Amino acid sequence: MTGKCVLKARRVSPKKAKLVADLIRGKTVAEARVILQFTPKKSARFFLKALNAAVASYNQRAENAGLEPKPEEELVVSLAKVDPGPTWRVLKPAIKPMRFGGYSTMKRRTSHIWVEVSD
Repeated sequence: MTGKCVLKARRVSPKKAKLVADLIRGKTVAEARVILQFTPKKSARFFLKALNAAVASYNQRAENAGLEPKPEEELVVSLAKVDPGPTWRVLKPAIKPMRFGGYSTMKRRTSHIWVEVSD
């Protein structure tokens, strides 16, 4: 039995979010929650939100199947991954060709965050 959660297009770069995903992969839910609460990264908030939703999804599926949900100490984060989402392109005036109306682009990267818990 598994519980899944996907957060799409979160405003954090995938490279930075993968660092937090590596911290919680393979840990129990209770350990992962403590790690995420004390990790000073922006993506840790998103992973904590996804972890809570995945646990709620697991409990819902267990109740629908007529089983008793297991406590958080027995649940394991089986999947924590990050995929790149859509990229915003922001136009920024360039210094050198400004007299010609030139500009350059800045990329604002987003991430899709996947969390899955299993017993």
